[in-house]
Amino acid sequence: MRYLVPLIGLTAFLWGGVAGMGAEPAHDLRLALAITTPAANPPSTSLFLYDIATQSRTDLYVDSSVDRRVIVKMGGSDIVGAGRAVGERDIYVMMGPAMVDPAGACSDTLSRLRLAGGDSKWEPIFPVPLCFSDASPYGLWNRAPIFAVDRSQGRVALPALRVGETKLESPSIRVLSATGAEEWRFALPGRWFHITDLAWSPNGKHLAYAVLPEGDEHTLDESQLTSAGVYLADIETRTTRLIYRCYADALAWGPQPDQITLAARPKDMWGPASVVRVIGVQDGNTVEEFSAPAAIQALSYTDDAQWLAVQSVVASGQVVSLYPASGGWRRQVYELPAGQGRLALLGWVRDDGITDGP
Repeated sequence: MRYLVPLIGLTAFLWGGVAGMGAEPAHDLRLALAITTPAANPPSTSLFLYDIATQSRTDLYVDSSVDRRVIVKMGGSDIVGAGRAVGERDIYVMMGPAMVDPAGACSDTLSRLRLAGGDSKWEPIFPVPLCFSDASPYGLWNRAPIFAVDRSQGRVALPALRVGETKLESPSIRVLSATGAEEWRFALPGRWFHITDLAWSPNGKHLAYAVLPEGDEHTLDESQLTSAGVYLADIETRTTRLIYRCYADALAWGPQPDQITLAARPKDMWGPASVVRVIGVQDGNTVEEFSAPAAIQALSYTDDAQWLAVQSVVASGQVVSLYPASGGWRRQVYELPAGQGRLALLGWVRDDGITDGP
């Protein structure tokens, strides 16, 4: 059940303000989901749309070739954060060969599946060579980084340890133009940090990113904990700042244009992200907070910011829950039982008669 913290008494006012709020998402809204089967060698990923109202599924894509497939993200066997639904019609993923030769040419590509009725098809956007990641000496398939796409300008932001064969002095974020040219590169707070998620502002002027220090109970440098949190990068002034100290696992911009929603680990660095918080961009103050099934892996608003989808891991498997942005109770809308693969919430799209794709 959803639980609002006492400090918030104006939930409907803060989260509302959207005219025409209905009791259900619009009839043409669909969840864009992916399932990776880690038992396959290499893992196989399928993409599909899910209709909440009818509980029906429209298949879009399934890996069928070792030379061209969805690349799963580093350290896992899914594409949480490494696949995104952008706008009303587009799904972005990294695609490339399942196995790579570190000595050979790299053909990894950011690709877009543009949904257009029965004529949906893949379009290569630009190459993103990933062969020189830390995984490359093993020839592994899990090399895709998380990324975020700016729907207003077509920019792409992604973490990087290398650029081609050049190893960076510190983990960084690369901001690439719609053609793949690097517009800006900036470092994380230190060498032993990593990005858990990124989210663009609706106007493309800011990039929010969540940072956590590397290490476990035995190796973590506790002095780095003060640098964990949500940062804001200003694309125009080329500046970054920490706006909210926390341990965050997922981000979504919204529901208002000056707010960011995050999944936080409420107790310490080692607990699950079981709390959803909405913070103000300018002051970092908490606007709202509520509990969710732990551990939260992904957050996604509909394009009109009226509904929030939350992906979590529970005892029975992985679930997607739905929250109305005007305030209200959580409703579980999708479950992938334990042992049936790894789920990835990519976001929302609108279905205007899409049929099974490539």
